[in-house]
Amino acid sequence: MNKKTADNYISGTTLQSEFYSNHAPTHLNFVAASNGFQPRPLNGPFTWCDYGCGNAITANVLAGCYPDAKFYGVDYLPSRIRTAKSLSNSARLENTVFIQKRFSELAKSDIPPLDFAIIHGILSRADETERNATLDDATKRLKPGGILLTGVNAMPGWAARLPMRNMIYSLTKDSDNTLERARVGLEWMHKLKTANVKYFRDNQALAETIEELEKADLRHMEHEYFNVNLRAFYFAEMQALMESRGLKFAGCARIFLNMVDLAVPIDLRDEFRSVSSRAELEAKRDFIRNETFRSDIWVKGEPISTEKEWLDVNQNLVFGTLEPFLNIDKTVAFGDIQLSYENEPFSTLLNILADRGVNIGSMENEAMLASMSPWTRMDAVRLLTAGSQVICFAKETEPVKVPEGAKLSMPSINRGMIKEIGLSLPSITLAAPLAGTGIEVLNIDAIFLLARCDKGTDGAIEETEKIISISEGDVTMNGKILKPEEVRVLLVKRSKIIEDKMIGKLAEIGAVTIEI
Repeated sequence: MNKKTADNYISGTTLQSEFYSNHAPTHLNFVAASNGFQPRPLNGPFTWCDYGCGNAITANVLAGCYPDAKFYGVDYLPSRIRTAKSLSNSARLENTVFIQKRFSELAKSDIPPLDFAIIHGILSRADETERNATLDDATKRLKPGGILLTGVNAMPGWAARLPMRNMIYSLTKDSDNTLERARVGLEWMHKLKTANVKYFRDNQALAETIEELEKADLRHMEHEYFNVNLRAFYFAEMQALMESRGLKFAGCARIFLNMVDLAVPIDLRDEFRSVSSRAELEAKRDFIRNETFRSDIWVKGEPISTEKEWLDVNQNLVFGTLEPFLNIDKTVAFGDIQLSYENEPFSTLLNILADRGVNIGSMENEAMLASMSPWTRMDAVRLLTAGSQVICFAKETEPVKVPEGAKLSMPSINRGMIKEIGLSLPSITLAAPLAGTGIEVLNIDAIFLLARCDKGTDGAIEETEKIISISEGDVTMNGKILKPEEVRVLLVKRSKIIEDKMIGKLAEIGAVTIEI
């Protein structure tokens, strides 16, 4: 039975863990830099903290990418902190600290001054006292120039959902079993949707919401809808909370939302280009996108003062891809707006960046790009990052060709993640230290990579089968549990794909290493 804690937080829920790529220091730095703020230095020690770290998949993977930095995670639920510490121990990490406390209970000595802070989801589920305590703690610990990411339920996207949530919440309020309450509430909402009652006729997007909830794990609904203190924010409310604590808005964590041409319909673009402030733009854009969740980045400091300084800062940023060129989508949709990367200069840039991580300044050495101004190159790269396939890297990289049968090794963080997670989740996030972030791979691919490192090419499939046989969970495909003979067929197929198409890229970004 799932129960509430003393502060009305759902405590029995075990959510599927996931890696949040927009919490990576490289991503936070890029959003800040591209919107006119100085990035934090990553070439030495720095500090990063996740307020509400959960099982700390993100914190642990990032700690594996940056051994000289220190990563902190705070969560009130003991089970999550135990999992976080277990992952860290299995990965043999020495640069993580996980604290089981309410945010209002944190002592000054618990966490040092911070370069980066993450508050994802917590502000929408905490009461006002805990919300203010969380914001006060994080913003006071931020160093001058420090960067904070917030993620909150957003208005007006939640405007129709809140009455629905309140009805679901009150429908079975006498029961302590929140998972059962979620089931009963979803069943009732399905009946209302099927009957096409006036509430659904007047709020047509709610039908999609119900369909999404029905497809998702019921624990997601339990987590999102059954905390007493559910709150959604307008941008202006978030801005007021931040500015009163000395932080300035730096941009949206989703890159394309910072670009009027991609985030706004063509008929309204001139209107948006004439806005008097970024705050006005965000307030208006909220009603265009009508999103239910906002992830924003704030900086404790002043913006860059000159265009030259902005260009110098951005020219030093390194960009690359986590996928080889053939796996990258050349056309990306942003709602009703589509962007093609087939034409120049995108095609040349994409070929270069899929081959290796390169900083903007050195792109002038590329023959096809030499005639372009630095401003044009920067704008083109930003448009590529909007599709989320080109990302900001921690370091420049070189293309890697893995010789057939070459002996491989992997960082201890990746060994630990694979051994701890195994088949319990459909995918596993591996640390990619040279990219400075994580890369998600299928669980069976990750297990094969571990076996490939330990047993070489000849013994990798047999070793993978052995690991699978003693792992909790099943190998599934399209919802079907595979038999042992079907698993072998799949392994043979996946091993060829990994050797031919994946392993070079994984070596380039540091997820695996060729042993000499």
